[in-house]
Amino acid sequence: MLGPSLPSVLKSRPATHDTATTPDQLKAGLARVTSPEETPIYICAFQDCNRLFPSRDRVMLHRKRDHNSEEGSDIITWNE
Repeated sequence: MLGPSLPSVLKSRPATHDTATTPDQLKAGLARVTSPEETPIYICAFQDCNRLFPSRDRVMLHRKRDHNSEEGSDIITWNE
């Protein structure tokens, strides 16, 4: 695989309590299997950030704002 890759174990963070999902939503079973064409995923691997975004453009906006960088490398995706 060329380019960056995620480590086998990511840094842990405390979980937060879901206060928005209702019991009816849980019973509805909204989860399903998807594909790269249906669900684009772009991961910012700059300085071990590992945040997920829906497009390369959103990653680059994040990079400029949060990392003060316009570097276009260190992005992990299955969509390109």
